[in-house]
Amino acid sequence: MLNKTVGIVGSGIAGLMCGQLLKEAGHSVFLVDKGRRAGGRMSTRNRESWQWDHGAQYFTVRDQRFAPYINAWKEKTVVSEWFDLLPGQSPEKKEARYIGINGMNAIPQHLSLGLNIYQSMCVEKLHYEDSIWQLVMKSGEILSCQELVLTPPLPQVVSLLQGSNLLNQLKEGASLASVEYEKGLSLLLVLDKPCTIPYPGCLKLESGPVSWIADNSQKEGFSDQYCITVHANPQYADETWNDENNEVAEGIIKSIEPLLGSSVVDWHIHRWLYAFAKNPLKIPFYSDEDMHISIAGDAFLSSRVESAAMSGLSAAEALIKSLK
Repeated sequence: MLNKTVGIVGSGIAGLMCGQLLKEAGHSVFLVDKGRRAGGRMSTRNRESWQWDHGAQYFTVRDQRFAPYINAWKEKTVVSEWFDLLPGQSPEKKEARYIGINGMNAIPQHLSLGLNIYQSMCVEKLHYEDSIWQLVMKSGEILSCQELVLTPPLPQVVSLLQGSNLLNQLKEGASLASVEYEKGLSLLLVLDKPCTIPYPGCLKLESGPVSWIADNSQKEGFSDQYCITVHANPQYADETWNDENNEVAEGIIKSIEPLLGSSVVDWHIHRWLYAFAKNPLKIPFYSDEDMHISIAGDAFLSSRVESAAMSGLSAAEALIKSLK
């Protein structure tokens, strides 16, 4: 096997799963991400004694290749099952929903162990010449690799490739550029007493500006503070994208007050420009062997945590096979 240096842009679950498998196969791996912490939308917000999962709320296991990872994480007390039926769902919809113990970000933090990750570094431009990739950072630093894997939301990948005059060199550049994302908006509430949301502590709403409410105190390992995560539906997130935070928060809180059974004493808003891929590509990942580039993440198959993880794994498996 030829030992190669693989550079991965993005330290969300796709990049982390990809990096760990490549590292286990004996390749040199580094990851670069503009965020302060690994995890992407598997994010947990901590503020004083308050704590919220404000991105992905849970994940499922529908691909049996993913199951061994979940079992290993359960043994290491990284994940646990939250619930298997949403309130009001019929028994045939039963499906285990998993969470990170002490927050969804516990999973990417566990996956970061042993990996060489450069956080808070933004890739400004890519250069490809003589089978070598150069990643030029906004800070001016340059990292080099022989294989490149891009895992950020696909519009960001497309923008980076276009800005580097490389998108038109990829065989499926037009398909990659066709994927669109829905915006997301998370409202993080602090209540003055326990909310009235029954076990398991979440509600999926079909009408109004809100699509999801979760009581974080009912998740394993969380603070017992009364911290509620509210997700606006994509249409409301888009319509209010440029509105003042006060107006947005007031509108959302008013719409769900009867469900909370408690007064709001504090709130915070987080906007997600790329929350869900509306039209994900029906392939597990993209690769161009001639240019030694792979693209993976939540824009492939379906916009779920599991599909992003499997996309990263599939890209790594293909790379390992090609480098033998």
